Amino acid sequence: MKNIIVGGGRAGRELAAQLHESVIIEINPEKGEKLSKLEGVEVIIGDGSDEELLKQAGLKDVDAFISLTSDDEVNYRAAAIAKKHGVPKIVVRVEDPEDRERFRELGIQYLMFPTKIIATLIGDLLRFGAGADLTPFDKILVPILDKSTVEKAFKEALFVASVARAEVTTVSSADIDQQEMKSRAMAMGVPLNIFLEEEKLMAIIKKNLHYPGCIIIDHVKEHAYYPNCIIIDQEELGILDKIFKRSVVLKLIKCASCPVLVARTFRYYERIIALLDSSETSESVGRYAVQMAHLCGSDLHLLILETVSGELINGIRKMGEKGNVHIIEKWVEGNPMIEAIKEVKSGNYELAVVPWRVSGIIRADLIKKIVNDAPCSVLTVV
Repeated sequence: MKNIIVGGGRAGRELAAQLHESVIIEINPEKGEKLSKLEGVEVIIGDGSDEELLKQAGLKDVDAFISLTSDDEVNYRAAAIAKKHGVPKIVVRVEDPEDRERFRELGIQYLMFPTKIIATLIGDLLRFGAGADLTPFDKILVPILDKSTVEKAFKEALFVASVARAEVTTVSSADIDQQEMKSRAMAMGVPLNIFLEEEKLMAIIKKNLHYPGCIIIDHVKEHAYYPNCIIIDQEELGILDKIFKRSVVLKLIKCASCPVLVARTFRYYERIIALLDSSETSESVGRYAVQMAHLCGSDLHLLILETVSGELINGIRKMGEKGNVHIIEKWVEGNPMIEAIKEVKSGNYELAVVPWRVSGIIRADLIKKIVNDAPCSVLTVV
């Protein structure tokens, strides 16, 4: 696997040291001299946003292009060139969060915002102390079932883990490129554990294809690893699957004892919606939604479907103030089920936070429909 890394600072040097067959492009000759001591790394002195230089470095033959300079303009131009030449994997560091939109319009797969992540971390430490736990989860499990999961659930898990400062654990089969997964996690600063699939596990999965995710969860727990969030792919259901309720995703959510995130967004969340009713689960829904919005710098929209206690809303407001989260409240008038579906499917959100075990106006059929049909990622809260 060949990679081009633009920027030979601390991050680029550390990444190159751990990835074989890397080419580092560094504009500073003094840094280049130090980088040349790295084993198996080719160093090129020059401007990483120079198209001719990138072509000479073998741009058309690389598997991944990572631009890690502290200059957003250089990173943008370099990424645009890599995109133009069809590089399959592009990772870019973005210093100014306000530059997010133009990088996104460029179609970059992985954007990292170290300035925002560090500012959030330091702000939390100063305001709440080192012992404060403001992250929704720190152990994320991605039950890898096939190669497509690496491009979907695993990709989203890295984004979530990068802001939540969480570790990611996967179960990998023999036909999955583990080095590629490690490279992606390394580029985003996410600790990664990979449990190898065993023949015994594969035999059980083949015998119980309707329930593979749950079997993998049991397998992971044999390693004494208990995740507090599971991130899985969305599921394409046919008409008969819906009629006979043959959904692996819904079965996994039902058996899980922690929140489950159905991945559809594959990037940081800018707008989050949370569905609230009078059930006890709404407090957890509000808490997770505020925590995710705090970490991602997102706006949080509360869709309040029925009369709820003032204590619940005030509690969420206080959490929002504490985490510097902008909260927009919308009290539903009319049919709450229709309005909930309409709002979630509007395309205005990257993440919907919903209860799973409910006792208020939000019923199981509504949640199942949102999990199956929402255009955004869905986090189910137990």
